[in-house]
Amino acid sequence: MEKRNQGSYITSENTLVIIPVNGCKEHESLSVLLALGDKPLLFRAIDTARQLAPNIEICVSSDNMDVIQSVRDYGLHVPFKLPHQLSTKVLDIDEIMLHAIDHYARKEINFDNIVMMSPYSPFCDARYVHEAATLMTKDTEMVASVKVLNGAANPYYLTENKTGYLDKHKDKSTLNGADLYGYNKSFFILKTSAIRQYPRAFFGKIRKYVMDDETSFYINNTEDIKRGEMLLKRRNSRPLD
Repeated sequence: MEKRNQGSYITSENTLVIIPVNGCKEHESLSVLLALGDKPLLFRAIDTARQLAPNIEICVSSDNMDVIQSVRDYGLHVPFKLPHQLSTKVLDIDEIMLHAIDHYARKEINFDNIVMMSPYSPFCDARYVHEAATLMTKDTEMVASVKVLNGAANPYYLTENKTGYLDKHKDKSTLNGADLYGYNKSFFILKTSAIRQYPRAFFGKIRKYVMDDETSFYINNTEDIKRGEMLLKRRNSRPLD
C-alpha cells in the first residue's frame, strides 16, 4: 500500500486538498463559476491549492457536471462525481471528506493530512495555510482559520484556553473580556486519523489561525460578489512591498 506521508507537514506526498462545491445550504443558488475579477471563484481556490506544493492532489468534490467539466477544462483531474445522496446532505462536510478519503484509500493511496478549502473565500493565500500548518502538533486534531469577533452577534464564540486549544461557547456574557473568535470558513487542516475516529463536532484539540477581516472576506450571495470586486480593485491598486 502506498503511504503518502513523508517529508514536511504539507507536501504533495502527505496531503490531500479537498474543495467542496456541495454541502452548504447557503450556497445552493450561488455558483462557484461566478467570476470575481477575471476568474471564477472555484478557479481562484484551485490556483491557491496548486501553490501549496508541486503536484499536490486536489479533489474538487461536486455532483454538478457543469462544474466538473469546467474543472477538467481548467486542467485539473476530477476523480469522481459526488453521489446524489451526499450532495443533498447540506452542511455535512465531514461525510464529503470521508467519501474523498475512502475513494483514494480504495486505490491504496493514503494521506496523513486533509486541507479543506472553500471556493467562497477568494482572498485566502497559500502562505496562510502553510503558516497554519506550523501550529499542528502531535496531539492537535485540527487547525482552523478564524477571525476576531468585534462585537457582532454570533451563533457561538470561540476562546483559546490555557492549553492553546479552542473552547466553544454559546453565551459570551460569562467570558469576562476574553478575546473572542469565530470560524471564517476559509480553510482548515486536519489529521485524517482524527476525522476517521469521530466527527469534527467532537474534536477537542483545535488550534486557531487568525486572519484579518479583509482576508477573511467570505462570499455568501451575489451582493458579496460586488463587494468583493471593490475589495479586489483596492488590493490590486496597493503598491508592492
